[in-house]
Amino acid sequence: MTKKLLFIAAWFFSLGLQAAKPTSQEVVQQLVRNAHGGLELININGRTSYSGFIGTGYTHFFYKQLAYVKPEITVRWGEYKFQSSYHVRTTSIALPVTVGYRLFQNEFVGMSVFGGGRYEQILSATDNNYAYDLNRSQAGLTAGASIRLLNKFSINASYYYGLTTLFKDGSGRITSFNFSINF
Repeated sequence: MTKKLLFIAAWFFSLGLQAAKPTSQEVVQQLVRNAHGGLELININGRTSYSGFIGTGYTHFFYKQLAYVKPEITVRWGEYKFQSSYHVRTTSIALPVTVGYRLFQNEFVGMSVFGGGRYEQILSATDNNYAYDLNRSQAGLTAGASIRLLNKFSINASYYYGLTTLFKDGSGRITSFNFSINF
């Protein structure tokens, strides 16, 4: 299952880049322009945790300058709290791929909406002595909005719903709110 999810995530990521057929200069410009960092508020069974992330991506417009596909890569780190006093700290790599639509854009403000999927592979995990079997491959759906100010930076907010659970026994369904800024 893990290999299959990883293959699907890599395929979606490459699909966005192949459709664009960018030059190397365009890729570098997009990666710099789409660099972002943020905070994720995670909920597992009513317990709130926090994690941080940094990443970048490539935006390819496929319908005028309105509709786009955006494959990204992010490095994530943080803590998952569950039950009364247990937690696990993780570091992971995530591959979100979203499809979006620019609602409007002028010189002062613009707004886009987006939705898609995210595959995440947990690279390292440390805990506080809780006996569990961690599901290191995570997949879910995401949807959100982005506000671009002065055509210089964006403030993004999104919701994530985990299709997989944190633990292999089926417990630990993850939902989260994500907030990020990119330039």
